[in-house]
Amino acid sequence: MKTTSSRRPSLFTRALAVAAMAGALLPLGLASAQADAPTAVAKRLPPGVIPLGDGEPCPVFTLCLYRDYGFRGPAYGIGAGYDVDLRALPMPGSGGPTAANNVSSWVNHTRSDALLVDRDRDEIRPLFPGQRLEEPPGHNDTVDLVLWP
Repeated sequence: MKTTSSRRPSLFTRALAVAAMAGALLPLGLASAQADAPTAVAKRLPPGVIPLGDGEPCPVFTLCLYRDYGFRGPAYGIGAGYDVDLRALPMPGSGGPTAANNVSSWVNHTRSDALLVDRDRDEIRPLFPGQRLEEPPGHNDTVDLVLWP
């Protein structure tokens, strides 16, 4: 007799799976996506992700990430429940060509806790509904994945 477990994988196991999957799905021309018009970039984004303009306010029911402090610079919105590897989000800046390890401010306008994952440190931090965050120096530009519990 075969038994099945209803137990969910750990958050870190899920983070690793999302990272592996996104790495396999990244377009080869990621650098060229940065030069495209915003609508062309939007077509290449993972499900549940929308591009935002510099300083654009975070829409309701959305988790927003901004490259710079002060909720400025290139930005994206992520719908609640969509696990996203930030390597799949083109983002020019001093931290690299993608949003991975390149985000300084966050707004959680969803009704859910978002989990900010730093794979390099094996660290997961929550961002609670309604919370705005400008990363402290020790955590600035460290998030690689966004997960939802």
